Amino acid sequence: MILGFPDGKDFKTFRNRHPAVLRALNEMAVGFVGLMELVKQQAASEVNNVLFLLVGASWREFEEILVLALNGYGSGAMKLLRALYERSVTTQYLMKFPDKVRQFSDFTHVHWQKLLIDADQTGVGAELSKERREEIESTFAKVEQQFTEVVCKPCNKTRLQGSWTKKPVPTQAREINEQLGHICFQSYLMPTFFLHTTLWGITKQMKEHPDGTRELHSEGSESHYAINAIIFGSTLMTHLADATSSFYSTGGTERKTIEEAVGTITKELIGTVGAKAP
Repeated sequence: MILGFPDGKDFKTFRNRHPAVLRALNEMAVGFVGLMELVKQQAASEVNNVLFLLVGASWREFEEILVLALNGYGSGAMKLLRALYERSVTTQYLMKFPDKVRQFSDFTHVHWQKLLIDADQTGVGAELSKERREEIESTFAKVEQQFTEVVCKPCNKTRLQGSWTKKPVPTQAREINEQLGHICFQSYLMPTFFLHTTLWGITKQMKEHPDGTRELHSEGSESHYAINAIIFGSTLMTHLADATSSFYSTGGTERKTIEEAVGTITKELIGTVGAKAP
């Protein structure tokens, strides 16, 4: 039994303080559901299918951020904000360069090959059928050269890329939109330190009281990060809505609904963005 599981107290507090934000979040949901329906109606193709999945996954991730943020788990929401930043930026980057969707998809075979290697090392690989193993190895062989990079020319040492593209997420963001580049620190870099095991990340989630005692995940700091996650998450989603509407040349009404809702959210909560975490 998890005694500290959300009991509704933090949500009720947020609802009482920011009723306009909750109404705006509902309006965002209506807008995105409508936009997704329009995207679903587009002709089936590799590009459209991949982008539809990425847009839908981004919206779902934003909903997950809200579940945590509205229930007092601000630092947890920040960890998901990092994932949303990467996913939404990647989606918009592929919309700007749809010819790279095949490259993005092909990297899946690298993932499967890495999983196969690990499965063999742990003994799980023995459970794979011969046919499935051959399928994984043959599809990987077709893309291996594409994703192999040289790390030492004199010694002819190579390795597989860590991602589908050599271009870092922050660089992709700056190529898409100036504001996405500006919010990279708050939405991607800092949350990365929350997500990984770092002293800096855990220290930022701790409050030191005047008497010298320390409190991890205090109500004040969790509220601070929850507000930040909602603001920056909403900002990411309005950029994604704009890119999606523009790419498919549809959903102008839905995009406007989302933009107006995010404007309300920002107006209501922006005062705490620059505030120092308690």
